[in-house]
Amino acid sequence: MRWFVLLLAAPAFAEEGMVTIPTGEFTMGRTKLTEDDKTTMRPRVLLDDRPDHKVFLKEFLLDRTEVTHAAYEKFLTATGRKPPYHWSKRPGADVPIYNVDWEDARTYCAWAGKRLPTEAEWERAARGNLDSMSYPWGDKADPKLALYNVQTGPGPVAKFPPNAFGLYDMAGSVSEWTADWFERLYYEKSSRENPQGPETGTYRVIRGGAWSDSAARITVFFRNWVRPSQRSPNLGFRCAKDL
Repeated sequence: MRWFVLLLAAPAFAEEGMVTIPTGEFTMGRTKLTEDDKTTMRPRVLLDDRPDHKVFLKEFLLDRTEVTHAAYEKFLTATGRKPPYHWSKRPGADVPIYNVDWEDARTYCAWAGKRLPTEAEWERAARGNLDSMSYPWGDKADPKLALYNVQTGPGPVAKFPPNAFGLYDMAGSVSEWTADWFERLYYEKSSRENPQGPETGTYRVIRGGAWSDSAARITVFFRNWVRPSQRSPNLGFRCAKDL
């Protein structure tokens, strides 16, 4: 009797602390029209989350949580890099790092053997396969599912339920740096496969909204932008990695 062995492709396993975001297509951008879209009442720059469009991404890894103070301290010890200005009064070890600019975030990711996620990767991961929804969990804002619209500052990571990909705090907590430069009309001309953002710019895209933001600013499609030198108590990051 002759036996045959069927060899199956091994699944991609994420390294510790990271989640595998699978290859796939998703709808990027705001799919819901509002009354403001039909008038001149809403500034044109706030219509940058449209048009909605299909984007295909290869699988990648993303940190399960935002980078914490504990993780950032290891980076500072290893590199001798200057700490954020609040360091002498820093909060708990499991609170996301903040008061870091884009170069701080990029350098940390490189030190960890990772990189910042693109804007498209960030939105794909935040949606957790819930296409056309406003939040990582559905269509309705819920203070039981994210930290937002408060004045108490950021809290510990992973205290709210994760999304369908197993990612924590993709809405609220702290806004997150992405790799992309900002361009208002980028969605109208960007690549539909693994878009990398404009080649140059003045501002970098930040995503996810923060503890200090309203429900409208923690949606998965809301685009915010700041100068790369920006440091603030409501802005942090998480890292991505190629598979």
